[in-house]
Amino acid sequence: MSIDYVTFFDGLCRDLGFCSIDLEAQDRIIRLASSDPETITRAVFDAEGLDYDTYAPDRVRREVRAYVERHLNREI
Repeated sequence: MSIDYVTFFDGLCRDLGFCSIDLEAQDRIIRLASSDPETITRAVFDAEGLDYDTYAPDRVRREVRAYVERHLNREI
């Protein structure tokens, strides 16, 4: 089963408000798809121009990580 990246990035925007991820950053995240959820989650924050360690409340980090796990890592 292949990963639907269009749906993945649309959902990041629609559901979590991560809407500034350009195509180059999307490509970097796609190349990380087989990585652990923490690495991918950090890449999402970086692509959005946000510092993972200082920007977001724990709740937001957990929500993005859970989204990554549901949409990317489940198929790996």
